[in-house]
Amino acid sequence: MADRLKALENFVLLILGAIDRPISVLHLEKEIFLLWNFHQDIHNYLNFIKHYKGPYSEEIAKIIHHPFYLNNCWEYRPPIDSNDLGGGYVELTDTGRLEYKKFYSDAKKRESLLPLLSGIKMVRELYDNLSSEELLLLIYSTYPEYTEFSKIYKDIERKKKPLAKNLLIIGLIDDKRFEEITIGA
Repeated sequence: MADRLKALENFVLLILGAIDRPISVLHLEKEIFLLWNFHQDIHNYLNFIKHYKGPYSEEIAKIIHHPFYLNNCWEYRPPIDSNDLGGGYVELTDTGRLEYKKFYSDAKKRESLLPLLSGIKMVRELYDNLSSEELLLLIYSTYPEYTEFSKIYKDIERKKKPLAKNLLIIGLIDDKRFEEITIGA
């Protein structure tokens, strides 16, 4: 259990350090979910359930707010607006930046981790700049089973055409994917 928790905290550290800027809690969780789906090794460390904002991991929520091994490496800032879909922000502290450099350097030496490190950076670069609604549209259209308990799915569904249009304009999806997402809109 202790090794699992330490590994998860290090994983969050790698994600936060891959691009050193604040990330919304929603983006952090959904980006971890995407990595979880593409890197089977991560399945052993955390679980996702259907929740009111799509895929949710209790482990991640706990780690963000109460890290055990990497205390003072990141800080959580609550949302300013209670209607903020992102749920606040997480960002590295100076201590976290130092810890990230050390851990990343060690991780790069392990060849088995190189695809994961590349995947983390790619996911951050692709999805960080999306709005919460755009990110959720991609999640819901790719993993529709996670809409079951969502309290915001209907809202996203009503806005899916303009949201998908923006994803098309920025080049994150192509015409075919746009058509798949907007069927029935």
